Amino acid sequence: MFKVIKNYLDKNLFYISVIITGATSLLFGMFYTLFKSNVFERASNEFLEGTGVLESYVTVQSNMPSGINYFVIGLVLGIIFFFLTAMLLRLYLKKDYFKIFNLLSILNSVLIVGLIISCIFINISYMFSYIVLIISLLLYLFIFYKSLDEIFDVNLKQRIISLLVFIGPIIIILILLKLFV
Repeated sequence: MFKVIKNYLDKNLFYISVIITGATSLLFGMFYTLFKSNVFERASNEFLEGTGVLESYVTVQSNMPSGINYFVIGLVLGIIFFFLTAMLLRLYLKKDYFKIFNLLSILNSVLIVGLIISCIFINISYMFSYIVLIISLLLYLFIFYKSLDEIFDVNLKQRIISLLVFIGPIIIILILLKLFV
């Protein structure tokens, strides 16, 4: 598997990496839209049903962003995340930006599969879709960690800090989503 990744990085196919990153961001936008519309609305409807405050909830809900807004928010955050993470890793590891971005994008194939399965199953079982998404993210991080050693030949401290650099923007995005959406 690392031979395939190394061959991809040697070819320096940045335009394909941008397409893969765009596809990942599109799927993230779709997942975020489905998540907001299915999980939050279903839970709040079940909570408010029979309490007598459903009418006030409907007026509050009409002021909330639509599904298209959620999709755009997820899409933009996905794109910003991958470009920002590649830039931060480039600054820390002092490696070529395009190689790091290509590495992140080829690993996005794991996230693409996880996001597709999660989007399909979110209507059936949102817990299963979360588990699939978490497993794909952990697999992504594991392959990323091992590929830093195999391809870039960085030491243990650099690999651990690189994982933290990767996880940091995820935490920031989750906080921003909680605050503003």
